[in-house]
Amino acid sequence: MARKRQLALIRLEDPDDPLSRAVPLGTETEFREAVAAFNTAPDGSHEQPGSLTFYGPGLVLEIVPMDGKVNQALVTCQNEDFAWPVLYGMCRANRWKLQDMESGRMFG
Repeated sequence: MARKRQLALIRLEDPDDPLSRAVPLGTETEFREAVAAFNTAPDGSHEQPGSLTFYGPGLVLEIVPMDGKVNQALVTCQNEDFAWPVLYGMCRANRWKLQDMESGRMFG
C-alpha cells in the first residue's frame, strides 16, 4: 500500500513571499464555505469538540479551530490523482499554500 502524503494548508500574509508570516485561513464558517465549493465537507456525523475532519475527493482535511479561527489544516492525500486538482483549486481560489511537512517546500 502506498504511503499517504501529509501536507499543511496555510495562508501567508503575502502569498508571493514564502518568508511572509502565516495568518489564519479564516473563521471556521469561512473555512467550511471555502472547502465546500470543492466538494469537501464533514461526513455529517455528530461533531466532537476540538478537531473537525472534512472529506473530499482523494483527501482528508483536519482542523482545530482556536477562538473561532482556523490557523492551518492538516491535509492527508489518500489518492493524489484526485486530490491534487482539488487542492490546487482551493489554493488558487483562497490564496492558500500547501507546505510539504517532510521537505518544507511550499507550493500552491
